[in-house]
Amino acid sequence: MSTIAPSPPLRADADTLFIGGRWHTAAGTYERFDPALLERSTGIFALATGEHVSAAYDAAAAAQPGWGTTPASQRAEILRLAGDGLEGRVDEAAQRLTADMGKAIRDARAEVLRSVAILRYFAGELLQPIGETYASADPSTMLMTIEQPLGVVCAITPWNFPFAIPIWKLAPALGFGNAVIWKPAEAASGSAVLLTETLAAAGLPEGVLNLVTGKGGALSSALTGDPRLAALTFTGSGGVGTRLRQAVADRNVKVQLELGGKNPAIVLADADLADAALQVVRGAMLSTGQRCTATSRVYVERTIGDRFIQLLSQQAQKLVVGDPLDEATDVGPLASAEQRETVAAYLKLARDEDVEVILGARIDDEGGCFAAPTILTRVSPDSALVREEIFGPVLVVEQVKDFEAAITAANDTEFGLSSALFTKDIAKATSFIARTQSGVVHVNRETTDVEPHVPFGGLKGSSSMSREQGKAARQFFTTTKTVYLRST
Repeated sequence: MSTIAPSPPLRADADTLFIGGRWHTAAGTYERFDPALLERSTGIFALATGEHVSAAYDAAAAAQPGWGTTPASQRAEILRLAGDGLEGRVDEAAQRLTADMGKAIRDARAEVLRSVAILRYFAGELLQPIGETYASADPSTMLMTIEQPLGVVCAITPWNFPFAIPIWKLAPALGFGNAVIWKPAEAASGSAVLLTETLAAAGLPEGVLNLVTGKGGALSSALTGDPRLAALTFTGSGGVGTRLRQAVADRNVKVQLELGGKNPAIVLADADLADAALQVVRGAMLSTGQRCTATSRVYVERTIGDRFIQLLSQQAQKLVVGDPLDEATDVGPLASAEQRETVAAYLKLARDEDVEVILGARIDDEGGCFAAPTILTRVSPDSALVREEIFGPVLVVEQVKDFEAAITAANDTEFGLSSALFTKDIAKATSFIARTQSGVVHVNRETTDVEPHVPFGGLKGSSSMSREQGKAARQFFTTTKTVYLRST
């Protein structure tokens, strides 16, 4: 592994709370460390309290009425300018992202540019029709619907996509006229500060966007308990998502949850095996496997199983694991020491269960949080390796009799986010599309790709059923009024 490059600077005074259009600090702080080299600090951040959250709600509630009645064209222009501003900071933002959670710099840069595209998409979406007209039984009445903002929205975002996931929540929430309280994951605090600076510089009025950094558990009741909360959008673990949903269940609060996945891929004997192996390895290993849509289980027809596993191993061995700021690196470190320990525990479980290790199954601890790309087989379907979201570069491959056995195994999970099938048989492809229990379906593609103009979300334990992105974002972040307008 090459020498670890220096990380970018961050504001050192811990004034990382953005409330009412101004930066604030707090009595308590916390420090984050570079996952590529844990001895190196990447920033000190303000530890928000319930009082800070309450102040953020005050600011948001005061700012939202004016922002909600600002012409859509002006709100769209601010999103467009934010996209331009972020594009102008792409290298700085990518380095900040990599310092936060270790993503390989090429992937980090692609994520920032994807965030730019999301901002520009929603800038255009704001200028689309905002309602419909209907024929009324009364000839003197015009009957129509209009869309209006909800009010104050709370967004709680994870560390694995520090720019893209916040942006696909913040852009439509803000764009459609809501004010936002944003709580990012602790590990993503540096990226959150940079993104907030960029949005504020684009011309957001004071109080429309408020950033509170700190520990989610300590802030949870303050974030969800404020009576001014109109909608909650969260991406993260199922346990936390369930608790958040329960916290607002007795109130008229819209809830949007994306809660992870255990995403399967099926490879049939007629597939292009070389391409399927490449797609599966990319889906499983890039971003160090730390994607909710990452491929984590593969079911391959037995007649080509050994050959396909060999191809998988060959593709995975081509990946360059190392310094995430090196342009040659494919796989950087896990996001934190905590995540390294989580993945290490699953690898220990693999040894304890005596599964067959095709590749990897080791933590390369050289002062950082590196995990080798891992391929396992002969794993019990009841094992936690098959049942639980690992969030690391760990892939389980099992050989099955045929397509029917594969789809049964693929659907045998509490999750239902993304799935993939590799085949040249159009009949089996259409059958898979109808029968796979996932909200996102890929045929002859890796499980991870998503585009900003189409709905995103899962089934079963992966989602609250409220979709994100595309026109689904408009549906979530607005409310519809039906208007009967009678002339006199």
